[in-house]
Amino acid sequence: MTTGATGTSRNLELARIQLSRGEPAAAAELLGPVLAAEPDHVTALVLMTHAQLALKQPELADELARRAVEHAPEWPDALAALSRVHTRLGRHDEAIATAREAALRQPENPYRHHRVAWALLEDGRRAVEAEHAAREAIRLDPDEADFRITYAMVMKQLNLTDRARQALRDALALAPDSAVARHELAALDVVHHHPFALGRLARGASGLVGALRADPKQEASRFLLDVALRQFLVWTAIILVLLAYLGWRTAESSPGLARLFAALATLVPAGYAGYFLSHLDPALRSYLRDLLTHGRQRIALAAAATAMLTLLIALAAPAGWLPALLATATFAGFAVRLLTAPVDEPGEPVRGLASHSLLLVAGVCAAVGVGVITTAALDPAWRLPVAACAFAATAVCLTVIFRRRAARPSR
Repeated sequence: MTTGATGTSRNLELARIQLSRGEPAAAAELLGPVLAAEPDHVTALVLMTHAQLALKQPELADELARRAVEHAPEWPDALAALSRVHTRLGRHDEAIATAREAALRQPENPYRHHRVAWALLEDGRRAVEAEHAAREAIRLDPDEADFRITYAMVMKQLNLTDRARQALRDALALAPDSAVARHELAALDVVHHHPFALGRLARGASGLVGALRADPKQEASRFLLDVALRQFLVWTAIILVLLAYLGWRTAESSPGLARLFAALATLVPAGYAGYFLSHLDPALRSYLRDLLTHGRQRIALAAAATAMLTLLIALAAPAGWLPALLATATFAGFAVRLLTAPVDEPGEPVRGLASHSLLLVAGVCAAVGVGVITTAALDPAWRLPVAACAFAATAVCLTVIFRRRAARPSR
C-alpha cells in the first residue's frame, strides 16, 4: 500500500471513481487505511459517509458525517453528506435545514440546490419548494441529466406526469445511457395506465428492458418488469373469470346465452393477450414464456389450460353440463388470477400467494361466510360449519398478511 500524502490522494481519487461506478464496498476498502492513519481526515470521512449509505449502514454513516461536520462545520461537502444521512434516517427537517445551509455557503454550485430538492422531495410535503430548488439546479447547469431526473421526480409527486415524462426525455437526450432515466420513464407507462392501455404497458415493459441493458444490476427495473408482465396476466385472467361467471349464472335459465358468454370468455382474453404480445418487444416474449414456466406459474398455466378447455367443451356440450363446465372455468380462472399476482416488494421471496392475492381470498371467504349465514343457499345443518370455515380462512389470510408486513425491514 502506498503511504504518505501521495498515497492518500491516490486512495481518495480511486474511492471517488469506485463510488461513481456504484462500487461502495471497493471505495470503503480504499478509504479504510486513510481513516486509520488520519481519523479526522474530512474528505475521507465524507466519502466514507457516501459509501456507508450505499452499503445500507446509515447509523455508521451518521457517525462519520457528524465527525466531518464537527471538524469542518462550514464545508458544503460535509453538510451535504450529513443532509443525505438525515434523509435516510427520516429526519427530514434536519435534512432540509442542513442542505439549505450548504446551498447558502455555495449558492452557485448546482449540486447544493440538487440536494435541497431531494431533501424536500423525500419529506413528501413540500413539493412546490422542491420544484424551485430543482429548477435552480437546472438553471445553473442545464447539461446535467441527473438534475432533469430529479425535476421529473418532483413532477411525479405533484401528479404532473406529462411534465415528468418530458423532463425524463430531456435527461435521456443529455445522457442516452442513463439507466435511471430509462427506468423512471418506463415506470410512468407501467404504473400510470388503465387495464386496456396495453400499448402503453408494452412500451413501459420494453423501456424497462432498456434500463436493464444500461444497468443489469438495477433490481428496481427487474421488479417493475415482473410487475408489468404480471399485470397483463392478471387482467387477462380477470376478463376470463368475469365472462365465465356470467355464463355460469345464466347456464340454467338461458343455455344459449351461457354458450355466448363461454365463446366470449375464450375469444376476448385471447384477443387481449394477442394485442399485448403484438406490441411487446420480441425479447420480452421469451422472458414472458420463462415467467409462465417458472415455479408456481406452471400451476397457473395448467389452471388456464383447464379453464380454456372447459370453455371450449361448453360450446358444444349438452345444456345440462353447462353449469358444471362454466363453474370449473370460473374457479380455474380465479386460480390463475391468484397465482399470477405480483409480489409486494422488490426482493420479496415468492413463497405462497402474494399479499394482494391473500387479501382477495380473504374478501371472497368473508363474503361467502356472510352469504351463507344471511341466505338460504345451504341447508340449515350446513350453514354454521361452512360459515365457520370461511371466516377461519379469512382470519388465516389476514394473519399471514399482517405477519409479512411486520417482518419487513423498516426503511
